[in-house]
Amino acid sequence: MSVLAKLGKTLAATAVVATFATAAIAKPITIRVQSVISAKADEVTMLKAFAEDVKALTAGDEITIEVLPAGAVVGVKETLDAVDKGLVEGGFAWTHYWSGKHPAAALFGSPPAGGGIGMDNLAWLSWFQFGGGKEL
Repeated sequence: MSVLAKLGKTLAATAVVATFATAAIAKPITIRVQSVISAKADEVTMLKAFAEDVKALTAGDEITIEVLPAGAVVGVKETLDAVDKGLVEGGFAWTHYWSGKHPAAALFGSPPAGGGIGMDNLAWLSWFQFGGGKEL
């Protein structure tokens, strides 16, 4: 067996061992997501279902999304700031909920698509993609 072949087998074996060793020492990951709406709302029910799907799809990796009710860590109006500061890993709300934080936030949520300007979601998306919205 050539030196090159031995080196190749050694590198392959090392890679396999490193892969198993890394998997064995991987720490569980918990992603805490605070909602700004009632825990009984349909949207939160769907978020919880998504969290269960993630858990099932990452079974060996121990990734968990913990859905927190409104106000669990901070008040609902402070949720975006809590994510920014790392107090929670995610906030669950609509983009227009934070339009006071950044004036463009409302452009990417539901209100412009029916908030009194006469556009539905499809018309708004068409304007954004093909009518000059992106350029703004």
